[in-house]
Amino acid sequence: MNENVYSDLWMNLLKSNEISLGEESFSLLRNIFKRKVLKKDTFFLQEGEKSTEIGLIVKGVFRSYYIDKKGNDITKYFYAEGEILFSYVAYLTQKESMYSVQALEDSEILVAKISDFEKIIAGNSQLILFYKKMVDSVLVVKEEHASSFKLLNSTERYKQFLAAYPRLEKRLKQCHLASYLGITPVSLSRIRKKSILNK
Repeated sequence: MNENVYSDLWMNLLKSNEISLGEESFSLLRNIFKRKVLKKDTFFLQEGEKSTEIGLIVKGVFRSYYIDKKGNDITKYFYAEGEILFSYVAYLTQKESMYSVQALEDSEILVAKISDFEKIIAGNSQLILFYKKMVDSVLVVKEEHASSFKLLNSTERYKQFLAAYPRLEKRLKQCHLASYLGITPVSLSRIRKKSILNK
């Protein structure tokens, strides 16, 4: 993939977070990230590992999941192009991750060590702001998803997912999406059929 694609990716990420970086700050940021290719079903982070890296998705889809005490596979979050892969809680607590982050397609990401990230933001107000907004965006997504289970029914959660990820549904296995919504695959099929009929 050519450099223009990487540049566009960075520009879109900065724009979506309403951040403007000077040339020196932008260069520092880009230089710590390296290209990495992950095959389908391989992991960015596995349960039990320490969180030491930040990833930016160039191409592909990932999910964050865990296996509960009954052996059920529970999908917590999805991540697609232009989004950040980062287990903030695992990093902050310096404990092993409770979740695995898995590629659902052959994927390409840009990866940086968190320790390198911390070095370049030290004393750089532009990069500190970028880091803060990046972390904030991760926490907002998690808060909204957690709140949806308290405030929305399963059909509403499905509609919320479609609004947040309008082109992602066809790229996911039904079992993963159903798990994310907190319902069975059979219930998801019913909701989909009802949604189509109501269009």
